Amino acid sequence: MDGSRQPRAKRFARHRGFLFDDFHVEATAFLHEIVATADALREARDFAGEPAMYFGPRWRLLRAIERCGGAPTFRDLGRLLDMSRQGAREQALNAAAAGLVELFQAPDDRRAWQVALTPGGRRALERQRMPQFAWVFTLLSGLDRAKMRSTQHVLRVMGLRLERYEKNRRRALSAASARR
Repeated sequence: MDGSRQPRAKRFARHRGFLFDDFHVEATAFLHEIVATADALREARDFAGEPAMYFGPRWRLLRAIERCGGAPTFRDLGRLLDMSRQGAREQALNAAAAGLVELFQAPDDRRAWQVALTPGGRRALERQRMPQFAWVFTLLSGLDRAKMRSTQHVLRVMGLRLERYEKNRRRALSAASARR
C-alpha cells in the first residue's frame, strides 16, 4: 500500500515520528554546542594571556557570598556551592588570606563563623564581571544586539527549567525516601 492510500492517521504518525527524530537530533546538537562553548569560554585567554573570564572556585565562592545577600556560614556556603562544609571553609580561608573576604563569629552562635566580602572582594567581583573590552568585541563582532538578547533569553529559560527540574527531582527523591 503506498503512502497516499494509507489511513490519514497512520501517515501523520509516521510523519510525526520523522519530525520528532529530526527535532531530537537538532536539540541534542544545540545542547552539545552550548556545553562546548561554555567549556571554551572557561578556558579562553584574553590578549595578554590572562583568563578572559573567571569561573574558578574562588570566583564561584565570591559570587555565592554575594548571591546570599548577607554573611553566610561555612555550612551555608557548602550548600550554595554544592560541597562539604569543610571544603567551603577551606576556600573561605584561602579567600580571607587573599583579602577578598573577612571571617567573623556569628553573633547568635559563637561556634559558627560567617563570611563576608571585603571592599577588595567586591572590587574583584566587579572586575571579574567585565572582561577586557577588546576581547569581548572581537569575540562577539558581527552579532547584533537582538540576536544576543534572544540567545540570552533562551539560555535563561533553560537555566530556570533546569533549576525547576532539579528541585522537583529532589522533592520526588525525598518523598520516595520518606515512604520507605
